[in-house]
Amino acid sequence: MSFDKLSRLLAVVLGGIGLVFSLLIFFGGDDNLEFNVGASIWVSIAMFFVAIALAIFSAVRGMLINPASLRSSAIGFGALAGILIVSYAISSGSDYESYKNISESGSRWVSTGLNATYIMSLASIGAVLYSSLSRLRK
Repeated sequence: MSFDKLSRLLAVVLGGIGLVFSLLIFFGGDDNLEFNVGASIWVSIAMFFVAIALAIFSAVRGMLINPASLRSSAIGFGALAGILIVSYAISSGSDYESYKNISESGSRWVSTGLNATYIMSLASIGAVLYSSLSRLRK
């Protein structure tokens, strides 16, 4: 069985499991609602980790099949690391006093995440505009 067929089969099986637990929540009755929701959360967490493991496996498999893709992957990771470093450098945790139960460090990391999101959003908008304008020129 090929990897593509196996991955499709696994996706259908996991989707079916998710559907069963969703139907248990909707039609299981009020007596079992708390148990069914808890079980659905644990199944979702397990599926999340399975998806992460399969994504990593697939990426490593692709790099082993085509080693030339390592260069482009390294460029992407480097760009992401650069964006995170710039985001952390321009962030500040000075507004942590405005919130409950957060430290200055936590506030700085939240600011870093927001700054990284803004930078990547602007970069993606710029890439779309550049692509559209270059297509219109041709």
